Amino acid sequence: MSNLDLDRERVIQALCAHYANDNLSTQELEVRFDRAYQAVSLTELQSLLASLPDLPDTVAPPAPLYGTALPRAVQEQERRQLVLMSEVKKRGAWTPARRTVVRTIMGSALFDLREARFPSGVVEFDVVVVMGEVRFLLPPGVVVEAEGDAIMGRFDHQHTAPSESGAPTIRIRGRALMGSVEVKTRLPGESALAAWRRRTLSRGDH
Repeated sequence: MSNLDLDRERVIQALCAHYANDNLSTQELEVRFDRAYQAVSLTELQSLLASLPDLPDTVAPPAPLYGTALPRAVQEQERRQLVLMSEVKKRGAWTPARRTVVRTIMGSALFDLREARFPSGVVEFDVVVVMGEVRFLLPPGVVVEAEGDAIMGRFDHQHTAPSESGAPTIRIRGRALMGSVEVKTRLPGESALAAWRRRTLSRGDH
C-alpha cells in the first residue's frame, strides 16, 4: 500500500469534515473528490485543502459514507449472477453476499454498492466477462482490492487504503476477454450524501 494512497484517504476524510462543517457545498465536495482520486502526487492532494479554513480541534472524524449491515443480519454466503446477452443492474440499499460469482457474456452488469449494507470483513466478487462489461461503483472509505487479467479487453486495477479501522474490504478478482471490468469510487447520490450529512451533524460533530 503506497504512501500516496494513505495521503489520499486522509485528504478525503478532511474534505468530508469540511463538508460537515459547511466549508464546502455538495457540488464542491464532489469536484474535489474527483480530483483527489485522479491525483498522482502529494502536492496535488494538498492543493485540495489549501483554500479551506482550519478545522476546530474538537471536530471528530466524519461518519463513513458506506453503510453497514446489522450484526445479526442474515447474509448469503454465495450468490451467482449470469448475464447472457442482457443487462443487469443492482442498485439502492442491498446487502451483497459474502461471495458473488458473476459471469457476463455479450451483456453488461452494474453493481452499485454506494448505498449497500456491508457486513464486516471481506466481500468478494469473482468476475468473468466475455464480450461484455461489468462495472462497480463503490463508496469512499472502503478498502478496494481489484486485480485481474485482460485479453483484448480491460481490467481496471485499483487498491485503496481504509479510511478507518474496521472498514469493509471489497475484493474483485477475475478476467476479461474482449470485454471490460471497471471499478470506480464515487459519492452516493445527492440525497444519500445529504442524509449522511444529517447523520454527521446529529452526532454534534461541530
